[in-house]
Amino acid sequence: MQFTRLASAAALSALLCLSGAAAHAASIVVNGSLTGSTVNMGTPDGWRILEGTPDTLDGGNNVGVAGATDFGVAPTASPDGGTWVGLGINGSYVERFGQILQGLSVGQTYTVSWFAGNFGLNRPDAASPVQYLGSNAIDVMLDGVSIGHGSTLGLSSNWLSESLVFTATSASPQLSFRLADTTKAYLSIDGIAVVTGGTTPAVPEPGTWALMGAGLIGLALAKRRTLG
Repeated sequence: MQFTRLASAAALSALLCLSGAAAHAASIVVNGSLTGSTVNMGTPDGWRILEGTPDTLDGGNNVGVAGATDFGVAPTASPDGGTWVGLGINGSYVERFGQILQGLSVGQTYTVSWFAGNFGLNRPDAASPVQYLGSNAIDVMLDGVSIGHGSTLGLSSNWLSESLVFTATSASPQLSFRLADTTKAYLSIDGIAVVTGGTTPAVPEPGTWALMGAGLIGLALAKRRTLG
């Protein structure tokens, strides 16, 4: 009987923990995974171009051009999977995309998070060579005003997880992304999320899963004992 009570409590505790994590992780962003077809000068559903010509791409289709692998460095797959958006900048030429968020509470703290990569664009042998190989950072904007930016990234095959905390000043602000300075560069962004609270949502620890599993097994055994 003691085992049954403990198991029940363990299962309930784990389930509550998981449900709380899931609720906290619910993102306000529409299509934050940036899922769509690769396309040059286009963004996935749920997003709109605000400046320049951002692209939807993946590891085999740079700048959204089919079969183009002219990266500065070969990218790894996005941690969020699938396609992502590429943002370029060259002096006064800027690429920016975004969407209107809905249902924010004025005065509430939120965390915006994303994955960033700098794989660049390198076409040195083209009739008109194109090279976007500089270091830059992804700038986050609300209603066209910067609220901060991520780390400055040099060319690398890796993705970096980044986040910023902000306090909502309206219920439906426009969230958008561009590069932070005018240095000629082409960066990638994926896995965009906005969640309530001042920290990024944590993935349940392995111990939580083990606790839930042990609790559920205990419940099953107790039920069998009762039925027997």
